[in-house]
Amino acid sequence: MTAVNSSGAVALLDPGWSPPQEFDEFRLVRPLGGGAMGQVYLAHDTLLDRPVAVKFVHGAITPETRARVLDEARAIARLQHPNVVAIYRVAEIDGHPYLVSEYVPGRGLHELTRPMPCRAVLDLALDLTRGLAAAHRRGVLHRDVKPANAILADDGCAKLLDFGLATIVDRGPADDTAATRPPGGAAPADPGRAPPGLDLAALISDPTRPMVAASATSDVVQAPGVALQLIGTPIYMAPELWRGEPATQRSDLYSLGILLYELLAGTAPHRNVGLNQLADAIQFYDIPRLRDVAPGVEPALAAIVDRLVERDPRARFGSADALLVALEDSAAPPATAGDPEGNPYRGLAAFEPAHAAVFFGRRIEIREVVDRARIDPFVVVGGDSGTGKSSLCRAGVLPWLTEHGGWSCVEVVPGRQPVRALAAALAPWTGSDEAALADQLRDDPDAVARAIRVRVGARDPASHRLLVFVDQLEELLTLSPPREARLVAAAIAALAVRSPSLRVLATARADFLSRLAMLPGLGDEMARGLYFLRPLGGDQIREAIVRPAAARGATYESEALIEELVAHAENAPGGLPLLQFTLAELWDARDVPGRTIRAASLAA
Repeated sequence: MTAVNSSGAVALLDPGWSPPQEFDEFRLVRPLGGGAMGQVYLAHDTLLDRPVAVKFVHGAITPETRARVLDEARAIARLQHPNVVAIYRVAEIDGHPYLVSEYVPGRGLHELTRPMPCRAVLDLALDLTRGLAAAHRRGVLHRDVKPANAILADDGCAKLLDFGLATIVDRGPADDTAATRPPGGAAPADPGRAPPGLDLAALISDPTRPMVAASATSDVVQAPGVALQLIGTPIYMAPELWRGEPATQRSDLYSLGILLYELLAGTAPHRNVGLNQLADAIQFYDIPRLRDVAPGVEPALAAIVDRLVERDPRARFGSADALLVALEDSAAPPATAGDPEGNPYRGLAAFEPAHAAVFFGRRIEIREVVDRARIDPFVVVGGDSGTGKSSLCRAGVLPWLTEHGGWSCVEVVPGRQPVRALAAALAPWTGSDEAALADQLRDDPDAVARAIRVRVGARDPASHRLLVFVDQLEELLTLSPPREARLVAAAIAALAVRSPSLRVLATARADFLSRLAMLPGLGDEMARGLYFLRPLGGDQIREAIVRPAAARGATYESEALIEELVAHAENAPGGLPLLQFTLAELWDARDVPGRTIRAASLAA
């Protein structure tokens, strides 16, 4: 069993001091492990009667080191995600900071037998990427992803832990980093080949060879040629970090790639390279392709890992969400074509759950909203008219939550009688008929919401979880009577109270968001739960054009036609509905025997 960190033998804290056996509401049980950042104990929370992990931080006696402890606590506390170990508390005793975290029975990834089967590594990769994506979306970099900082829990779920090196960063494109050579230095004449005497493939293929330099897996390193101290574990650090460049999302992804490479190949690249050679080896020499070292690895998974460990950060995935899409694609069975004669394009109509198999272009956004809906009690997908908010939820988010998340979904469109619409959706979950529930909503919407939370929560949470989907929330302003709009808004706000078994997901046009926030109870919830859906980019538009046709066994006559469609949709206001209308017409007029979609078909 392990918990927040177990990267080596238990280390001593500050000389002359050891933590008391009991303090505050905690009682230490036994040491769990230790590393460069601190010493970890299993403890018992006597107030809440639960096991916890308590980490005492080494040498945190200066303002700078104390600030770093607080940074760590803030970084983890911002992450409420199933694949990230939760932090409960940060405090001090006798001037020594400590962190109280979730205790996770399980094994650190560094304790697992390697190499591992591809399917097992893919499952681990999916879990760790979900946790990393959640961190990056909240502006948190891990900065020390490695096997000792991840755990496979006894329930089979993998979690990231020990954000001891994490840094809060501004949101935005912080990952546009240049690569290839250190300041003032020149790359070797042939940067694609290892230097004389450094046979990386041979080193990687022999997991039994001892470490040449133990410091290659320590937590702090002074990089040759760089006049500053770098923070991280050397063999997992991206090349740009060795050059003294700032950490980015892509440097976290590189570290994750080395971790996955190690699990699949049996040992990490550069594991047996001495520290005096390590900086050059990582910066200037390509890592052997994974299948050259481990031929049994599935090609799709190997290609993903190879991309993660590219020396040039621009060649890696642009985000953890993009990586997650690639991993899920590699895990999914081949898509079936379905009805060969069905039109995979929806024209001016929204996509529905039945069209999930031909809904393309929004995979990252689906993942982000699903992640938010699993954690946050109320999520509002806002965006301009025509950006596909309803289609995203109906054909992307709801099918995922029902098929993979175990949620039941009810749908509400407010319309001209929003109270009756909400009552009709919720009646099966209350035991009341629609008319009686509508009367109760008019009398006391808060009481109805409380009763539903109690009834849903009383069922088995693994099989009875309820998502209330309110589509076109702006209809409370455009169609609904003002009094009914206020009642339904109050009921939605009352439903959107943190509960393990109840969530509210809504869509709303961006130009109505400020007015919706003025309805009773919605202001604070919308401020916390807003997810803004941006228009499709060029690559996403291309996917939305090509992939539905491919699922039906059809192709476009030329790349030029596809590019023209992409350009019109990307540059025209309201381009997405017009694109879908055009694609539906092209499909109906296609050359059916040859299954080719031609530009001339539309003109005809």
